[in-house]
Amino acid sequence: MPVSRKKQTGDENEKKRGGRGRTILLLLLAVIIGGGATFGALWFFGPLSKPVQATPKERPMETLDLGDRVINLADEGPSRYLRVQVVLEYPHDKKLVEEIKAKQPMLTEAVLTILRSKTSDEVLPVKNQEAIKKQILDHINSQLLHGKVERLYFTDFLVQ
Repeated sequence: MPVSRKKQTGDENEKKRGGRGRTILLLLLAVIIGGGATFGALWFFGPLSKPVQATPKERPMETLDLGDRVINLADEGPSRYLRVQVVLEYPHDKKLVEEIKAKQPMLTEAVLTILRSKTSDEVLPVKNQEAIKKQILDHINSQLLHGKVERLYFTDFLVQ
């Protein structure tokens, strides 16, 4: 008994349609799984895993120039002098600003006392100036109650 051609063609079309639908479904599923795996890998191991850091706001700073001073150094023998101008930098905080302005004579005296105790050999090498700045800052900050001076600058520094 011969089988009609229409029936065979219809069965093949049904198989092809089911095959196409299945293929499209499998491709779609593969894309979804691949995208999820990629996102997961980026989330846990890549740039998405790092927390977003807020950029720190710059705090407004104030400066106080303690003036130009000529200081006798502690050298033995012929007198050596240091001409220095010191500028303090500290955060803009109303209480701290008032305290520093009120204590300016004491802060200036602290700078002078520390520098007078140094010899020319201690102040001349540039590498020693950072240690001197730290010593002065530590002494100044120990006298302040409402904050601290963050930086100290020598805007003039001459040994003679």
